[in-house]
Amino acid sequence: MKQTFFLILLTALMTVSCGSRQEATGSATTVYNEEKPLPGDTTLYGLACEGCTDSLLVFLPFTGGDPDTFDILEARLARRVLGRPAMGDRIAVIRNGEDSAAADLVINIDALQKAWYYQVQPRLRLRLQHPDSAAKAPALPDSMRRRWMQPREYALTFKRNHVVLSTGMWRRSQREAQAPVEYPKAKRYRQWHIFNGHLILAETRRDTLGNEQVLSTDTADIRMLRRDTLVLRFADREQGYYSKRDSSQKSAR
Repeated sequence: MKQTFFLILLTALMTVSCGSRQEATGSATTVYNEEKPLPGDTTLYGLACEGCTDSLLVFLPFTGGDPDTFDILEARLARRVLGRPAMGDRIAVIRNGEDSAAADLVINIDALQKAWYYQVQPRLRLRLQHPDSAAKAPALPDSMRRRWMQPREYALTFKRNHVVLSTGMWRRSQREAQAPVEYPKAKRYRQWHIFNGHLILAETRRDTLGNEQVLSTDTADIRMLRRDTLVLRFADREQGYYSKRDSSQKSAR
């Protein structure tokens, strides 16, 4: 089932990449909509309008037409309104299956688009953890432990046009390769999408022709989205992030 879901997402992402390339060569009157859903995505995309409250979302869909008004009180009580909507913010909405005037999930896309940081801890290399290595390698003294057991800061930066940049450890220098500790590798995410309320992060690379190929995807649920806090729940863990309130964040939006 998981493999089938991955193949569906992989095909959808590849389709969107090709579609975006084709649209760029279209007529000058074509309006590019960066929130175009993936195939099979039931999420509604649009703008928050004047009149939004803690219980109501006034929503102008990108597909056109008049604004819709969604009851979001139950979603807010269930902590499913992620990022407080403000007029002009780009919003993703999952409509309630039984009541079309209510929303089950609201994601403020503009609130997501910034640099989110998290810290990773080093761990002793396996050769030092092996029971048989006790006689060969002495325990790290406190001075060396303080020197090497330092956390590092990684980051995910969400941008427009479904671009995400990863900052972390991929290649190790010779000095780090000889260190008694190692840091986890960060995945090189390059694309992000909303798919039926889930956050899809994709690792990609460009082939010799310059086409972007999706290598793998990870699916996460946004558990919390506040001005300075983001929490993502992956299949195997829950990861918290924090933001830095400075002018550099404006470039991420």
